[in-house]
Amino acid sequence: MTTPAAPTAGVPPTGAANVASPGPVAGTATAPDDGAGPSATPNSNSASATSPPAGSSDPAAELRTPTTLDSQDRSLAPSAPPDGMRRQHNLRRSSQFVIGGDQVGRDKYVVMLGGRERTPLQRLSPMLTNPVRHAFVEPAEWPRMRGAFAEKRIVILRGARGAGKTATAIRLLQSPSDRRVFNLDQNVDLQRLGHWLELDGESENPLPSGAGFLLCEPAGWGATRGWMLQQLHVVLDRIDARLVLTVGADAALADQDLMEFVVDLGDPPGHADVLARHLSWRLRTSQEGADAERLSSQLLADPDLLAYTRELFVPGTPLKVAADLALVISQQLDGGAVDVDRLRARMADRLTEDFDIWFGGLPDVPSRCLAIALAVLNGLSYEVVVRAARRLAERLDGPPEGGAGGDRQAPWRDPFGLTRRERERLLRARSRQTDIRSPWGNIRADVLEYVDDGYAQMVLEHVWRQYQIHDELLEWLHDLADDRGSEEVRVWAGTALGLLSTYAFEAVLTRVLRPMALDEQRYWLRDVVAYALRVPAEDARWRPLVENVVAGLYGNPALPVGQATAARIHGVSLGPLDTRAALAALDRLAVIDDFRVANGIGDSLADVLLQDEEHNAPLVLSRISSWLNDRRRNVAGQYVFLWLAKSLRAEAGAGELTGAEAGDRAGAAGPDQSNYWPTLLLLADRHPQLRVVLVDMWQAVLNAGTFSNLTEQALTGWAAMAEADHWVGTAFIRMLTDVAARSDRTRQLIRRLAANWRAVDNLQPHPRTAYAVEAALAPGGSFQ
Repeated sequence: MTTPAAPTAGVPPTGAANVASPGPVAGTATAPDDGAGPSATPNSNSASATSPPAGSSDPAAELRTPTTLDSQDRSLAPSAPPDGMRRQHNLRRSSQFVIGGDQVGRDKYVVMLGGRERTPLQRLSPMLTNPVRHAFVEPAEWPRMRGAFAEKRIVILRGARGAGKTATAIRLLQSPSDRRVFNLDQNVDLQRLGHWLELDGESENPLPSGAGFLLCEPAGWGATRGWMLQQLHVVLDRIDARLVLTVGADAALADQDLMEFVVDLGDPPGHADVLARHLSWRLRTSQEGADAERLSSQLLADPDLLAYTRELFVPGTPLKVAADLALVISQQLDGGAVDVDRLRARMADRLTEDFDIWFGGLPDVPSRCLAIALAVLNGLSYEVVVRAARRLAERLDGPPEGGAGGDRQAPWRDPFGLTRRERERLLRARSRQTDIRSPWGNIRADVLEYVDDGYAQMVLEHVWRQYQIHDELLEWLHDLADDRGSEEVRVWAGTALGLLSTYAFEAVLTRVLRPMALDEQRYWLRDVVAYALRVPAEDARWRPLVENVVAGLYGNPALPVGQATAARIHGVSLGPLDTRAALAALDRLAVIDDFRVANGIGDSLADVLLQDEEHNAPLVLSRISSWLNDRRRNVAGQYVFLWLAKSLRAEAGAGELTGAEAGDRAGAAGPDQSNYWPTLLLLADRHPQLRVVLVDMWQAVLNAGTFSNLTEQALTGWAAMAEADHWVGTAFIRMLTDVAARSDRTRQLIRRLAANWRAVDNLQPHPRTAYAVEAALAPGGSFQ
């Protein structure tokens, strides 16, 4: 390990004269404004920024390497700081979304309407009709629904998935009890259905009078108009038939004329009620009535079974799961008792079989690629998921059979084949509008997610274990992780890689993660490695492997980029498991004079701090403070402190503040009012002991002058937040006043900064803050 280089004679001064510099040094390569900060500067740019002009005889400039910490300050252009708060938000959400119903029977036969053309009409299976006939549990407002159905030939039954829409629709059609009920295929053309029914009425073997038709989640719902149902209503009235369509609770109506057919599903019954009713009916087929009721009550009172049902019936669980559980209990019954462990295993098998049938039934490669992309990016915006799915499909899906490159042109598939809503139903997914964090602030977006929380992980495991597309899948995930423009995509892709590593650790490590860890140019991939390894690190079975990986990177001084990756792994993957051990590891790395390692330390300390602000903030700040008093770690300490000051901001509401401001602000703005604070300043405002540490560190960094540009950027960022909010400004000016009181040199440096904030050539001035600072620091002035 090398120690930070000491200041060298002959190097242009980097102290007070440079603090108020309005922009980058002439000739400095401007870093992209992507939120990456100093680490965004490639090595080549760093070299050009620190190379002496032609004919220069400055030996120190010739010897300075582009990776040393003090060289980096000259290559820094003002840029949007990396947002540690947004990174932590994304890490939590990716774990939640990536690592974290209605049915129609298949045994049906096709009916030839009118004897002329095949139509998508099938008789409902007794497997569906019998449970509804004998064990149906009425939802809330059942009389209202029955009354609406009695008045209409067509009903659009609207309700949430898993709330029993299909069972309710069948029950409505079972009155009268001898009605013949047929199931319409999802792709039926409602505009032509009336014509088919009229032709059937003229045939030699027409459908029975009074038939019922069930149409679940029609594929062409977006194109359905009120006039179509109105015309169909006339035909149904003529043949004394009825139709019930089921649609999701969020299904849009194409026009107002559809409203007259809509009946909203009432609140569904409880899972326990459905289980009890279905179990009693199943047992009656093999027991006397009284015996069946008694045995059902006895089974449902079993403590182990009760515990399992509480585990199984979480909010959002489809009611069909309760009906299925009753069937499995009746099948597993042995001498009036049931083995709950065996029952649990059988239910797991049924859920897996249902999942396998669903995924295998997706019609084409693009649909399966969309399912995989949604599994990886579950909960992100619709556009991001679709774009990723298209990139995967391009790897896996070529021209149709028989097509050659010369006579067929892309797209190979019809881009208008299915609408968005139809694909959501096919994928058992949903979209919803929500506010998402972006580099520009909170924005409104449509996010896409699986309805079932467990589907994302199940899809990834199924695809990895059942199909031979490992290379293509890993290459695609690598491409997603290499998306410099979206930190969210990188976090989600890293989480997916981490999940896959629990299935094949060596394959994922050697093919993807290790090359990322040692990539010299694409620094953002180091973060992806840490995002991935946090998944196996949380499991005691895999944690030793993660520790071995990080040890190999950490202990190799010949590869500083690997040590930078090790720093990120300690902060993101191992820090939540043992904070003090992670801080000790970062402490040892702080003696290395390499900006890549220092950036890794800074980002990891930000992650550790934000994982538990109240507990970890004193540990992190005291550690950095000790570095400022350590000759071997002083330069790294300054750099890391400024990195945190620049990259950390907090969203604070009035209820979170302490001191005199809290009461005033709550009364003026209300408890829900929130705004951005510098995280370190907010912590100091809450905790007086941290305020003392913060003032000491600012005074040390300002007087050292090692990182004048980075110091200016960090304090100017704080001034911008102070300009936007009075309470931030109050805390900021109080802090600067205390820092300036330490020495005349510090006071002059702060004055120069303030003068730059109100300079006429400053395109983003902060005059109110500047004048307030100058007034507080003027001779005889004081902070009020």
